Amino acid sequence: MTPKSLRKDTIMTGRALGYDEAGEGPVLLLVHGFPLDRTMWAEQISGLSDIRRVVAVDLRGRGKSPETGDGWTVDDYADDVAATIDSLGVDKVDLAGMSMGGYVVLAAWRRHPDKIRSVILINTKAEADSEEAKDAREKTAALVREKGTVELVNGLFPKMFAPSARDAVKDKVKTMFEDTPSETAAADALVMKDRPDSTSDLGSINVPTLVIQAEEDSIMSVDGSKGMAANISGARFATVPSAGHMAPVENPEAVNRAIREFLDGIED
Repeated sequence: MTPKSLRKDTIMTGRALGYDEAGEGPVLLLVHGFPLDRTMWAEQISGLSDIRRVVAVDLRGRGKSPETGDGWTVDDYADDVAATIDSLGVDKVDLAGMSMGGYVVLAAWRRHPDKIRSVILINTKAEADSEEAKDAREKTAALVREKGTVELVNGLFPKMFAPSARDAVKDKVKTMFEDTPSETAAADALVMKDRPDSTSDLGSINVPTLVIQAEEDSIMSVDGSKGMAANISGARFATVPSAGHMAPVENPEAVNRAIREFLDGIED
């Protein structure tokens, strides 16, 4: 079944992204959150490369994908992912995203379902922003343009972790915050602000799906993720203990275990 919102005349304007990879076989492609980069997936690259060719991309404007610009949309990000899939020489991938990366995965499903073998959504949601949240995104974009991503470290950073998060984990994430160019962080904020509501698309997802939610995530709720999973036919749901919004970095063993068990049940 093709998603109702997928247009037959969709024009893809994406560009292949830079990435890190390890392993062989079917591709597991990982999409990072905000304001992060591919390095958040280091433990997944090393921990899952025995069962997949694991590819962690940098979305445009950072790291190995240094293109600059503005006026980007979540569809642009999804088209970049699709162009990257083509560049890898494969027809389909297991597509995973965390937080903002989950928004990109859902957009990719709307636009390029033929390229997706399975879906993994981590600490994310399908709903669009409320008007209050949209206003906050505008303020975030303006703030980082004026004062840099150090302001995100002061404001957003403390919300990203469970109380038990190790200092080494926080240092790794802080480096990602600081390495993201201010203009890119601002563009990301506006991409999230303007993304469409994906709730109505959940019922069209007809590939194996895993929804993962950290138990101590103060940004996304367990109940919200359970509701999202309930709207996707046959979706599996897993919780990650002792982790907040940065679960793939805070508790990579539990995240990898959930992904491994899910992927083991998918035919090549």
